[in-house]
Amino acid sequence: MESHAEKLYTPVALATADGVRVIAAPGAKAATQSNADVIIQGIEARGIQHIFLVPGKLVYPLIKSIEHSGITGIVGAHETACGFMADGYARANRKFGVCLGISGPGTMNFLPAMAAAQADKIPVLYLAGGIATYHEAQGAFQDGSNSGIDELTIVKPLLSAAIEVKNNLTLQHELRRSLSCLNTQRKGRAYLSVPVDMQKNVVAGNHDASPPRTTPQCREVAIDQQGLDQVLDDYLLRGLKVACLAGNRMNNPQDAALLLRLAEKYRLPVATTLSGKGAFPEGHELALGLYGFAGHTRAVETINGDDVDVLLVLGCDLSQRDSLNWNARLHGTKTLVVIDEDFDKVSSHYQPDMQIFSSLTGALQHLLDAVSDEDAHLADINVLRDGWIEQVNQLPLEQPRPDLQARLAVAEANMYPGDAIKRIRRHMDQDTNVVVDSGAHRIFMAHHWLASGRGDYHTSSSLAPMGWAICAGIGIKLAAPHRNCVVVTGDGCMLMHGMEIQTAARYQVKMTFVVMNNCAHGAMHIDTLQNRGVSADYTALPNHDWKAFANSLGVSSAKAATLEELDDALVAAAEHDGPFLIEVLVGNHVAPNRYYAESIVEYEQRIKGV
Repeated sequence: MESHAEKLYTPVALATADGVRVIAAPGAKAATQSNADVIIQGIEARGIQHIFLVPGKLVYPLIKSIEHSGITGIVGAHETACGFMADGYARANRKFGVCLGISGPGTMNFLPAMAAAQADKIPVLYLAGGIATYHEAQGAFQDGSNSGIDELTIVKPLLSAAIEVKNNLTLQHELRRSLSCLNTQRKGRAYLSVPVDMQKNVVAGNHDASPPRTTPQCREVAIDQQGLDQVLDDYLLRGLKVACLAGNRMNNPQDAALLLRLAEKYRLPVATTLSGKGAFPEGHELALGLYGFAGHTRAVETINGDDVDVLLVLGCDLSQRDSLNWNARLHGTKTLVVIDEDFDKVSSHYQPDMQIFSSLTGALQHLLDAVSDEDAHLADINVLRDGWIEQVNQLPLEQPRPDLQARLAVAEANMYPGDAIKRIRRHMDQDTNVVVDSGAHRIFMAHHWLASGRGDYHTSSSLAPMGWAICAGIGIKLAAPHRNCVVVTGDGCMLMHGMEIQTAARYQVKMTFVVMNNCAHGAMHIDTLQNRGVSADYTALPNHDWKAFANSLGVSSAKAATLEELDDALVAAAEHDGPFLIEVLVGNHVAPNRYYAESIVEYEQRIKGV
């Protein structure tokens, strides 16, 4: 006969918006807390609702703790993909992402995701379960400890903290140390490896069940009020032409909303970098568009021109892609003012005239609050700036696109990617999260997709691993379920991580995957067609049937060779209650990338002294 205690521990299955989750029966709690329980409770207390994992015997105790928590475990096909999902989750929830795998092969598969998160400064916790401590130094199977492959030494360069817990007394301290760097201002990444026997151990000094302690509040908003007041007095409240360049640390809903208010109040035209695209509405009268990689005419001509007196750089690394190959005219004769909360990489090539370390959210709010909206002096200055902005808006946003009739006249078989992108944008809500992969489609998307400026455009632009968006999009949708989510990827990316669409199908995550199929590694293939690269044999790809591939994994799909077929497919995707893949047949066209290509030539001439 089943005891009352046994009934308390009977798990129940609950249907959720993103699948089925197994939890303990209401009112049930374990008689004792294990170290695994403490880890999962610590993560849950910080508002994390999903953990992305690949199961294995070395993490069974942690998985069991997840089952008895309010967190949903999302099982992926590959640890790299789980790391990318956690990356996307962190971008959308403004907290951090968590992924879980076994030590050894699991940790080694986390490496590409660790590198991508490190390059883009995305806070992620990588949890691993190691072999039992009593198996170390004996040639144990999958030994990742320092007696095996020594994985801590391997992962350390990519992380803020790499910790392996071997002492029951220090686990809670090491957990706090791991979690302390995982926020939007520190932007750290942590790896925490716990041997399987340590996971099972009862918490040191806590042999009876007790509720978890309240998570301590940690306020980390540093504002340089004196420096910001100087920006007001010396630049914003003077009759100067001030433009803004917003980078990836501005690309979130909160800061994007503040930036819009700041631009409107002080009449500041705003450009974004590729990683910052999404921080400002590109249909706004003050929008310059994209500067740098795949840049817009209005942004490049304005910022590189002589009219700008002050360039205010916000949350931007001024990296190669951000700065149009370190273009000398970005600084030129203008005053360069940098406000950022992270100085690890900023200005490594440029020397700003004024550099302020300050929370971006706090800095923008201070600049907004410091001057009344009815200030007469500000109104006079804005009249002057409006005259300049009117001139700036005479410049087109996009570079000229190939003429449709001319393309049809030469019997072009497949769609121009820009046309397809414009049609997709028309079908999507303004606050749709768009997640873009690496390849030729990234260039076309950056140039032709009109961002709405709600922190809605996501791409891994520093390391740029192919297939990242397929996985990250799942994390982004789970972190922001109230927003639609569309992933734009390519056939080369699908060959790398396309399998993860089955994860979206398994948990019935409602989102749209758009595969731009040009039968090539497009960015390189375009070069080969112009005799600038290697043989086209190395860049061409077989014409796989991605619609059939999706169907085989339980994902509904459609194929579009015309804009009309694309319209029908997008309507079907919107009506479908689950993931939907659209294969779009596009050609290999010269990308709208004239400024970036020209800047490469200019840079090479500068370094050669030509």
